[in-house]
Amino acid sequence: MLFEEAIAFYLHWKKQRGKGVERDEYSLKRLVPHFAGKGLREIRRRDVRAYVDVRLSESAAPATVNRELKLPSAAVNIVRVELEVELPNPFEAVGLSEGEGRVRWISRQEATALVLAARGRWPHLSSFIELGLNTGCRRNELLALEWRRVDVDRGLLLFEARHTKSRRRRTVPLNDAARRALDRLRDWVGLHAPGSPWVFGRPGGGRLQTVQKGFKAACERAGVEDFRVHDLRHTCASWLVMAGVSLYVVRDLLGHSSITVTERYAHLAPEQVREAVQLILPLTQVLENT
Repeated sequence: MLFEEAIAFYLHWKKQRGKGVERDEYSLKRLVPHFAGKGLREIRRRDVRAYVDVRLSESAAPATVNRELKLPSAAVNIVRVELEVELPNPFEAVGLSEGEGRVRWISRQEATALVLAARGRWPHLSSFIELGLNTGCRRNELLALEWRRVDVDRGLLLFEARHTKSRRRRTVPLNDAARRALDRLRDWVGLHAPGSPWVFGRPGGGRLQTVQKGFKAACERAGVEDFRVHDLRHTCASWLVMAGVSLYVVRDLLGHSSITVTERYAHLAPEQVREAVQLILPLTQVLENT
């Protein structure tokens, strides 16, 4: 099986399960020139290392390269399981260090400007931004959300293990802003795509697959620089931590695999640390009492 055949098989497998492939398509633009036409059994670890060296020489971030290599790695693993064939996986666990990771967040004033800049004939983009800011959900968790998993009575979004990156069941509470965004989407879908099971439904029965171009244009109109779709999630977490919410609560809300991931936001709550150290009994007082 050729590299591109394995990728096509994997992307079809993902689409059948309602999973987004937008990020995969971006990765493919970089991967295809290096690996297209090669059989999976022909690709060696040194070939993958050569790809890494090229991408790093092009100033790609280690995290970006790791994400790109996750695509063929996942494709090989799915081909192994679904077609029951033995294959090596030279793309697996390359292990480029990503450092502490990116934390880019915006102020509430900037967020308001971004939402306003995103408004248009369809409510999808502005509502997506509001939901991202107010729930901390990942892009594909929102775009693939079905109405049956919106619990209006309890004010929750329901995610089964298959819907989340961490493969863990999660419930996400809705605040007033998130509820209003969902109400706008429900009204629009009911009028223009009646019967659609998707929160981000479109006429014809499909759903919104990507917000990338519209999001970038909205950021430019709002004057918000160096801000990506995933940074909506960072912003939600940052606002919570700065408001004094425990890192453990933020971890559970965002569905992080471990508290270590959430600790990237700890620096945003210096006052909590300052208050904590004040609880330490002064040494002079200890000595006076002995």
